Amino acid sequence: MLFAIDWAAAERAFWMAVGQLVVIGVAGFVANILYKRYRDLSTARQDLLKNIDEFSRELYTPRKLYQVMIDRTSDLLPDVCTPHQRDARRLETIHQAMTDLVAATGRFRTFQVEILRLYGYNMDLLSHYLAIWRFLKYTRRRMEKGASLYLPGEQSGSEDAFYNLFDVFRFRISVARFVHIAPAAAKPPESVIAEMRRQGAEVFDHYFGAAQPESQSGNLTQTIPQVEVAY
Repeated sequence: MLFAIDWAAAERAFWMAVGQLVVIGVAGFVANILYKRYRDLSTARQDLLKNIDEFSRELYTPRKLYQVMIDRTSDLLPDVCTPHQRDARRLETIHQAMTDLVAATGRFRTFQVEILRLYGYNMDLLSHYLAIWRFLKYTRRRMEKGASLYLPGEQSGSEDAFYNLFDVFRFRISVARFVHIAPAAAKPPESVIAEMRRQGAEVFDHYFGAAQPESQSGNLTQTIPQVEVAY
């Protein structure tokens, strides 16, 4: 007949079409999940970079103001205030710089959690993180003693070894690959912690050890204790 229908063929075509729709639907569902996951991770990375930039600005001011107060003990604003007023203001600024440094250091410590969530046990990032954390503790101790923050060979206007390290850290955060599954929120194995500290010490020595500072407090790499990794 002219309009005869092959029902068997039609049924096969129908189920084939249904199967194709199911495959497309599943593929679209999975792609949507992956897209949302990547979007969430990308947003989290941008938030982390924003916090890192804010930390950098928060740290710059107390370090520089403190050093100015240490370097210019007698000629700071000589025509504006009396020596007594100058000394009082100088001490007030030094104390505020220490307060601001401690606050910035505490903020930096929180970055560790986001690094682990986004990048897992990325030793490159964690070693740079630990080197920065170690230097922040060193800086705080120098402030507590009223000592200069310059490393041997550094002076006003010279290259800042700390910000060289910090810029590398920020760049690597911006390009590092995400992990599909973040590590558990628990203390990592001792072998992992030991490797983090070993690589962190290597990064620290690369940026700060070459100066081989000698002072009353001894070598820089000897005066700073091992960093405690918090989880």
